[in-house]
Amino acid sequence: MYIYDPMYGKIEFSPLILRCLMTPEMQRLREVRLCNINSLCITGSSNTNRFEHAVGTAFLASQNIKYNYVKYSEYKEKQELLIVSALLHDVANGPFGHSYEYIMEKQGFIPEKGLENVFVDVTSAGKGAHGYSSPYEPIYFGKLRGLNSILNSEQKKTVSSIISGKHYFSKLISDTIDLDNIDNVFRMAYHMGIPFPLGAPIELAKAMYLDGDRIVFKKSAERYLNIWFDTRKKVYKFLLLNPQEFSGKYMLTEAMDIVFDGISQKNNLSSDIKWYYTDFELLQTLCMHKEIWLNKRVLLQKGLNKTKIEKILQLNNDEQKEALKSYVESIELLSYVKDKGKSGNSKQIILSNSFKYTISPLGQICIEDRNMKFEISDNKLYKITNIKYNPSQIISRLMTGDLYDCVMIIKTSDITSYDSFLEYSKRIIIENELECYIRNNKDFQRVRLGIHPILDVNKTERQLSVCFENENELTTIGKSSKELLLGIFLKNEPYGLKYAKEPLKRYRKNLKVLIIDFFEKTFNMNVEEVELYKEVDEYGIKRYQE
Repeated sequence: MYIYDPMYGKIEFSPLILRCLMTPEMQRLREVRLCNINSLCITGSSNTNRFEHAVGTAFLASQNIKYNYVKYSEYKEKQELLIVSALLHDVANGPFGHSYEYIMEKQGFIPEKGLENVFVDVTSAGKGAHGYSSPYEPIYFGKLRGLNSILNSEQKKTVSSIISGKHYFSKLISDTIDLDNIDNVFRMAYHMGIPFPLGAPIELAKAMYLDGDRIVFKKSAERYLNIWFDTRKKVYKFLLLNPQEFSGKYMLTEAMDIVFDGISQKNNLSSDIKWYYTDFELLQTLCMHKEIWLNKRVLLQKGLNKTKIEKILQLNNDEQKEALKSYVESIELLSYVKDKGKSGNSKQIILSNSFKYTISPLGQICIEDRNMKFEISDNKLYKITNIKYNPSQIISRLMTGDLYDCVMIIKTSDITSYDSFLEYSKRIIIENELECYIRNNKDFQRVRLGIHPILDVNKTERQLSVCFENENELTTIGKSSKELLLGIFLKNEPYGLKYAKEPLKRYRKNLKVLIIDFFEKTFNMNVEEVELYKEVDEYGIKRYQE
């Protein structure tokens, strides 16, 4: 059999490669997107799958070996396994690629290191929120894993070693520029309609080879290296800066975060999420959850009197309780609280004389009174409450195109705060603080906001330090990007994209000013607003004027 690739044409593989190709592990990748979201607006990239990319990467590996056979003579018996590794490098990736991967990394799951676990009898590829998957558990259309019966123990060990970065051949599929990201960049560009010379990926694969622990390029490849750098920049500018693409990533991430948080809080959810799900299976599973209650901290006030709190902590028991009650009741809250069973809302906490409290060794104060729980930590007052979430509604909106409205995208060179936005438990506190901040303005009393971070380090631009054949000095191509992008979204359903209008149009400028002010004050960072849709004017296809 042959495969006809849109970029490379007719591709033929050896019997071993074809047998690996026809396993459930590989065939599953036909239903897993190469893009991190099923894009609404960048239609060409919406359904490009990882199977196509895996085949393309394996083909480039075959071309690399074909033109550098003599240089790899020491590894003659392993050369075919480089092609197998290139084919299988994404087998352990979960649905929706990096959108899923970023969340599962917090659960201890790394796809590049997960392949060796896919091979063994009981795999921990589903480690974390997933539990474990058995070799007797069907992974795709009722079929069991097949790679185990095709590759022997030594072959599996070599392939795992190559993919995880522990082998001589590893750099060919895992480096600053490698066969994997050569195919990835040009394939995404091809399907997005970004023009480039079709021969570029093959010429690069032919012109690169390993020399010790580094990749060396023939001088003839310099033109194509510049084309790769320029094409990568265009592709990632679109994927990172398109507002609807940004919104879709946030909505999918938000739904996954809620479900995984529910699993971690042992909410006895009716379903599990497996590493081997397809994109559709993940969406289907998320849609099963219409009601998940999670314990969350809601900000009531920040910037508490640190000196007063320290004095309270130094008092004896009776005096401490009275002083704590007096201080908490004196705090004017940012948002209203309601005592269950009582009517009306209040911006003041009234504690009964029988309230209980505990103080942690780090000075964190936890207060319980009737049905209410509060916490004082980091000079902030929180209410601990059960909040109902509906992942099904989020996914339904995502899949029907009713995306959250993108108010703005801001960027900063200060990337140190990225983890605060990536970690779900921290991000929702920041979202809550932002809402409290803007709701002080009467025009935004009911606005619900979401924040999604994208760390652009070596994404839109990746500096190449290239070693050319017969040259002692390294050649530098391009520069590296290093900034944090934050998308800010209106989550209220009446403001969704399906209404085809700009919500809060009269007040939008003031809302943006408040958002920028919040980030500059809260994180002491200099932020800059990104002009929306500028990427299409700069990097889109330029049609000739007739």
